[in-house]
Amino acid sequence: MNLRLPPILIALIVLTVSGSQLGAHEFWLEPDEFSPKLDARTGVRIRIGEHFDGALYPYLTGTFFKFTAGQGESEQAVEGLDGDDDPAIGVAFRKETLAIVAHHSQSNHVTLEPWTKFTEYLAEIGQEDIAKRHRALGKPTEKVEERYYRAAKLLLDVGGAGNGGDRFTGMPLELVADRNPYALEPGERLPVRLLRDGTPIAGALVTAFAKSAPKMVQRVRTDRDGRVLIELNASGPWLINAVHMTEPPAFARVDWVSIWASLVFSAK
Repeated sequence: MNLRLPPILIALIVLTVSGSQLGAHEFWLEPDEFSPKLDARTGVRIRIGEHFDGALYPYLTGTFFKFTAGQGESEQAVEGLDGDDDPAIGVAFRKETLAIVAHHSQSNHVTLEPWTKFTEYLAEIGQEDIAKRHRALGKPTEKVEERYYRAAKLLLDVGGAGNGGDRFTGMPLELVADRNPYALEPGERLPVRLLRDGTPIAGALVTAFAKSAPKMVQRVRTDRDGRVLIELNASGPWLINAVHMTEPPAFARVDWVSIWASLVFSAK
């Protein structure tokens, strides 16, 4: 059963949580267990922050386009109680194979000022060329208006057997693991693709780090096939991120639109 809060209360909660995390560029899903038992309920939390340190974000009806869980080619919408955050939802799976939880949020808005704050942000996400395009298009530099969406994915090793594989779930920006991370040995490299509307993006920055060493960040550019190799040099949870910024449609009242993608799993 999904208990829905009044829209005005949902909006207030969103503003409160988002406002407290304006400087945070990471949005991820974090489970109770990365290798849950068959048919066992596992809680999943939504977090906003940096370096695996983040505030809880509640389940809120109407704040996402997609919130699903599935195995193989099948997926189902997950339901929760509005306002729940610890955990936001619970999931259970009936097959001993990789499970995927995906969350595609509706848009949020941020104003970046002064100009140096915008250019620092561009350097962080690896899209420094946007600054030149911004000036060439005659956009204002006193402050920059950005609309952003989030696309988070979590991989769970149901039953602990390392079976199955990741797949593209249809989010507008998505990180897809080309090998099952739970089947890799310590120190092996994980091939990951970055897709925009299902098409590989070349030259995009992808960052990755382990929860046990959050300041040791791997920064890798995608090749022509949209692929990077992440060295899994630490055990435990990993967070992979990518951001893609584009010019908005003519009718939009913002300067730029971006999507922030994340992929979470645990390594041996």
